[in-house]
Formats: sequence, structure tokens, C-alpha cells
Amino acid sequence: MKDSNPIKTGNSPDTAWLLLAALLLVAGVYAFYAFEQLSILVRVGGVLLSLALAAVVLLRTVRGQDAWQFVQSARVELRKVVWPNRQETLQTTATVLVIVLILCVFFWLLDMGLGAITRWFTTS
Repeated sequence: MKDSNPIKTGNSPDTAWLLLAALLLVAGVYAFYAFEQLSILVRVGGVLLSLALAAVVLLRTVRGQDAWQFVQSARVELRKVVWPNRQETLQTTATVLVIVLILCVFFWLLDMGLGAITRWFTTS
């Protein structure tokens, strides 16, 4: 029977994997600042390597596997999206620009009218 609780609690090995991933990230950031004499390219490469290793370690946890399943299902859903062609995009953009222009003129006229009314009341 499927568990009705959508939030899965991690067990002890999951906690150890999460701590290892956090340690890898902290070590990468620490090494970036500790080895200032090295080239910035090497230091950034080290941080990226520690980030990649932490991601691999995170995928070993239950939550990491759930996140990976979510990414895979999102990619499947993204393939189902019907994207607009160039003509539809240009028509929609033109429609939005025209409506924005009309609203700009409307609010400008409204502002001018309310300003005139306000001046009439305050100067009389």
C-alpha cells in the first residue's frame, strides 16, 4: 500500500549522505578562499567540482531521487507544450504593445483630469 504522507522522512544513511554533501560544498567554498595564490580559473573549477560531487551525493538520498523523478517528469511535460510560431508571437506582442499604449494614454488623461480638478478645488 502506498504511503499517504507525501513528505518522506530521511533515515540515518540519508542524513549521512546529506551531511557529506554539505561538507563537500563547504570544503569547496573554503578551498576557494584558502588557495588565493592559485588562478581564479582553478579555484572556480574546484568549486564547480565540489558542487558536482555534492549533487551526485544528494542523488543517493530518497529526496534526491524524488527530485530527479520530478525533473524527468517535468521534461516529459515540457515536450508536450505547443510553442507559438513566429507569426503568433509577433501578433501577441503587437497586441500587448497596443493595449499598453492605450492604457498609458488613458491613465495620462485621467491623471491630467484629476490634477485639474484638484487644482480647481485647492485654488478656489
